[in-house]
Amino acid sequence: MTETQTPEMVRILVFGTGSIGIVYSMILTRSGVDLSCICRSNYTAAKANGFTVHSTIFSSETFYPKLYPSVQSVSDSEEAPYDYILVTTKAFPRHTGDGSIPALIAPVVSLSTTIVLIQNGIGIERQYRERFPHNPIISCVAYLPTTQTAPGVVHHTEVERLQLGTFPAGGVPEFHHHTAMKLAALMQAGGATVEVYPDAQVARWRKLIGNASWNTICALSRCRDIEFLQASSVATSVVRSVMEEVVAVAVAEGYGSEIGLEDVAMQMDRSSARGWPGVEPSMLADVRSNKAMEVDAIVGELVFLAREHGVSIPRLECLYALSSGLSWSQRENDS
Repeated sequence: MTETQTPEMVRILVFGTGSIGIVYSMILTRSGVDLSCICRSNYTAAKANGFTVHSTIFSSETFYPKLYPSVQSVSDSEEAPYDYILVTTKAFPRHTGDGSIPALIAPVVSLSTTIVLIQNGIGIERQYRERFPHNPIISCVAYLPTTQTAPGVVHHTEVERLQLGTFPAGGVPEFHHHTAMKLAALMQAGGATVEVYPDAQVARWRKLIGNASWNTICALSRCRDIEFLQASSVATSVVRSVMEEVVAVAVAEGYGSEIGLEDVAMQMDRSSARGWPGVEPSMLADVRSNKAMEVDAIVGELVFLAREHGVSIPRLECLYALSSGLSWSQRENDS
């Protein structure tokens, strides 16, 4: 039996049990790994009732992984190192210091641990590479429409697709690529649809075309995507123009052979094909729940990259300024 055929020997820790973390925890539980999860706001409910996923793809399932309320509690209880740590929290790449996620997970990262980032945005990997220069890092893009309807209870619809690759794409030891292939095999064993990319940033840019446009527009307008498209005669052209600005930045970053206007057409077609009232992007859900938004990871990094390359993106700059202001006002009202 080969190494990839013995998932029971693989130890995985999931940091962040929002809706994405819960669904991939279910998938990994199905693959037979030794799974632990760090919960925060939903720890008490999950400890009592487990996690429940209601999915149009995977049906309904309740499962009971090992649960911990903090990294310190994991460090105090577990002696064997983890093969993988999956980070499935929101991405705040400009949050540094002792409160950053790399600093928080450091006590449970061993020399043999692969760090897996299932998060939105661009440029999120840098702070992990700086903190853990020798550990394998796997960058992942997830297409997984989910909502946590109650603590530990998730509804999932439409699609499940995970795209992954090493960070950086080249110049890393072969062992790093091996851990990426092994993770893909484990996810597939649990029923996930997985694509391994030579360069995961291609997948990140493709998703960012939809994320940077729809997340900010829906959060600011308080509309789902189909609701916004039908709200005015200019909505479709505005969304398309924002997406084209994302492509312009991707081209300036050297991805012009992989990212183009056909990706804009695909994103527009995907949205317009949905039934009423459309989907609720994560930033809109955050606004409605008065939670922090991933403004910098999803659109802020685009603005900084565009300025570095001299690319004009007036619509994205406006969306960044407005969504940053909205995020600030939420924090002020919550304090």
